[in-house]
Amino acid sequence: MSRRSPYLSPGPHSFRTHAGATLTYFVTGTGERVLVNVAPGWGCASVLYQHSFGFLSQPQFGFTLVHLEVRGTRGSTAAEDKMEMGSWHMAEDLEALRLHLGLSTLDVLGHANGGCIALWYAIRFPARIRRLVLVSPQLLGTTELETEAAAARERLLAARVEEQAVDCFRREQLRNLRNDEQLAQAIRSTMPLYLARPERDLDALGELFALVAPQITCWRAQTAIDQRKQFEDQAEQLSSVTAQTLIIVGQEDLIYPVVVAQRVAKGVRGSSLRVLDDSAHFPWIEQRDSFSRTILAFYS
Repeated sequence: MSRRSPYLSPGPHSFRTHAGATLTYFVTGTGERVLVNVAPGWGCASVLYQHSFGFLSQPQFGFTLVHLEVRGTRGSTAAEDKMEMGSWHMAEDLEALRLHLGLSTLDVLGHANGGCIALWYAIRFPARIRRLVLVSPQLLGTTELETEAAAARERLLAARVEEQAVDCFRREQLRNLRNDEQLAQAIRSTMPLYLARPERDLDALGELFALVAPQITCWRAQTAIDQRKQFEDQAEQLSSVTAQTLIIVGQEDLIYPVVVAQRVAKGVRGSSLRVLDDSAHFPWIEQRDSFSRTILAFYS
């Protein structure tokens, strides 16, 4: 399908899947390269990415970005069966989008849990994905991986000087969040920890998150399913990925530390891993030039 298709015109879109669900997506740019960015499934929507990935639509990059909002987020309807609200199931929304766009394969980008969903798509639909870009990805895996990630996270937390944010981060891990506002407040309270240098980048990140309205129902539903044993063996299935794969992670990312990205790189044959210094969970905001060069090199 041509990039001039009305399905890829800049702006908001929605469509009905073969299963009768509604999915929404937002298109930015008009470049030759169609890149689908899958938003995380815990209810943060795609607006943060629409406003921060805009540089990829500049002529030197030449992308059309398709920001997909998975089931339950904003205008995308939640699955009738709550047992189908996990990251594994959300990969099917990418396949529904591919069918809607009429494309034989997709190039897919995913950040954090969006990366987890993108990975499931690459595992479950290997013939339908050409390139995979994972940014600070989540990986559902073994107890060993979780232990390594937790240890790396604690080392990074111990080095942080933002005592109040660290305290909030540790408390929120155990707290039973009850509504959208509590989830939003938890994010705001710990936001400095998402960055290597909050004095440099916190204002920019704060402005982006001000556009986000987290949905506690999505967070609860996805978390409940992702923790079930039948959907947590992602790390053991990485060898199924055949897409050309790039992994980018910030050296100081404590949300999904470097060890997680390294495990993905080890499991996906032929993948490339780039660790960016002086950045954490949002490397395209913190180190845009390095991030941009890495993306261009991957597509060259």
